[in-house]
Amino acid sequence: MRSSGATWKRIASAACLTTLLLCLPGCAPEETKPDPSFSNAGYICELSTLEVYYHNVARAEQQANGPFAWFFESGYKQIWFEYSGIVEMGVDVSQVSISGPDQSNVVSITLPQAEILDVNVNESSISDPVIETGFMTGFTTEEKTEILGNAQSEMRAAADQDDTLKSQARERAKSMLESYVKNVGELMGEEYTVRWIDGPVVSSED
Repeated sequence: MRSSGATWKRIASAACLTTLLLCLPGCAPEETKPDPSFSNAGYICELSTLEVYYHNVARAEQQANGPFAWFFESGYKQIWFEYSGIVEMGVDVSQVSISGPDQSNVVSITLPQAEILDVNVNESSISDPVIETGFMTGFTTEEKTEILGNAQSEMRAAADQDDTLKSQARERAKSMLESYVKNVGELMGEEYTVRWIDGPVVSSED
């Protein structure tokens, strides 16, 4: 009986010690917080794309040439037409990266400069071309297509030089990404702040 009583005393002592250890500050097992997911960042960047409407004029001219140039300006031709287009400005999603949060709940976002993402022509806006030609001279379908392509390149180049619009496009991306990160933090029960890192400058040339 003494042996049995001693055993119960040891069990009781061990139980009391375990309870005491669990109650001590820092001894309770800590809950591991799940890592936040920023998997929709690319979609947010696409939504932030800035669409700029342009009205452009496509024209081409060729002076009279050849052995019969003197005859009713043979070889001379000129074409002129108007159209509208949309230039999309934004950040390259593949160059955007998000890391963190760190111990201070700071999320780091690497963001490149804005660039021209796409140029689209509204085909329904293309006006009837005004064409002037000399004797036995005209424009082929291939030439008209090339003229339109050249006009698109000129429109892209003009938009690419507009630093104000590029800045607006980047600020729009920053604003939407920051709101997105903070919303993710709220869902995690945390308050995140954003640290911006300038990404590489990507050329907008084809």
